[in-house]
Amino acid sequence: MSGLEEVLARAQATLKSGSLQSEAHVRQAVIGPVLQALGWDPTDARQWIPEMKVPNGIVDDALLGDNGNPLVFVEAKRQGNLSPKAEEQLFDYAAKQGVPLLVLTDGDIWDLYLSMAAGPPTQRRFLHIELTNRNTDVREAAEDLTVFLERAAVLSQKANFAAQGRLAEVNNRLKGKQGLASAWLSLLRERGDPLRELLVNRVVERTGSRPWTEDVDSFLTEQVSKQDSAVDAPSKSADALAWLRAAPPTLTAGMKAAVTRWFKQLDDAGTAAPPPDGPGLEPPPGLGNLRGFRIQGRSQDAMSGRETLTLLASALEQHTSGFLDRWADSGRPNAERRRAVRGGDARLQSDSLKSGYRSVEEFPQWHLWVHGSTATKLKLMQRMTELAGLQWGSDIEPILEDPIG
Repeated sequence: MSGLEEVLARAQATLKSGSLQSEAHVRQAVIGPVLQALGWDPTDARQWIPEMKVPNGIVDDALLGDNGNPLVFVEAKRQGNLSPKAEEQLFDYAAKQGVPLLVLTDGDIWDLYLSMAAGPPTQRRFLHIELTNRNTDVREAAEDLTVFLERAAVLSQKANFAAQGRLAEVNNRLKGKQGLASAWLSLLRERGDPLRELLVNRVVERTGSRPWTEDVDSFLTEQVSKQDSAVDAPSKSADALAWLRAAPPTLTAGMKAAVTRWFKQLDDAGTAAPPPDGPGLEPPPGLGNLRGFRIQGRSQDAMSGRETLTLLASALEQHTSGFLDRWADSGRPNAERRRAVRGGDARLQSDSLKSGYRSVEEFPQWHLWVHGSTATKLKLMQRMTELAGLQWGSDIEPILEDPIG
């Protein structure tokens, strides 16, 4: 394990402990050691200037070239306190200084940008690392940070060239992802023989029966209709106002703010998707599957809606001790199935119920009821959030994959 890998591994443990209560703690315990492991000397004012004054503010850390000009600006925040405002602030600092590489981090999340690239900040970000994400490989994170932030690479401009190449890859991937829905819709509309045969053969494999031609046509027509609805969903922040005016009075202020942010993100990304579900709202046509959540600005990815619920339950139990006990008691007292049960409960042995429960991450003695549609899971997430004393739509936001029909 390299020196940087060891630093990142220690940082992971510290971040997960929740002991970093301020920006200063994050800079001292995580950001400083990482930059030092990348070859930057905090005692050499010719390399590193903390709290560097610029015409419109103060940059937390400026990393300098041999000529004394800043080559990297680092903006630090308290863990879990990243925001679009911090991103805008960092770009504002860099625009007046001509600094090519930017880092926005709370110690856990490391976002790297090319300041002079085209487009809004979201289209200039070429690297995103989340150290506490269970899918993060410390070795890969160390390799990426070395390529883009090691002092020798920055001074030689290799880091800048590598960042340009990575940004091109990221944006090409985004374009491809955005094209999936329209390409799928095109295939559905064409109803070509290859797609039809794939569908029919899969049905035969699974059921042993071959569907009738008119049933296949009817099914494909229905999918086209669903996809048309998804593609036609409002996609610009200008549409948000009309959508909010039509929303029911039960929509909370937090959800209204979340919807506005959602549309703003769509503007930045140049893509289309339906607005998030909210209190009293039926999910719009084409609503994507749950793939995790954001808790106070930090993303927690999941492979499914079921895993999303268990990860959220785990996070809320860590945030509010005793949450799972209260969640278990929050449903109807005499209901056949409870929202959560402990290991050994008779329901976990019932053939009709056991498949609906899943053990909770970090708290395997607990089992959570996870059956239901995406809309049902979203409503459960909202109730869980409120039971833990957090705000749905601001403290906790769902992550939904792009719908594909």
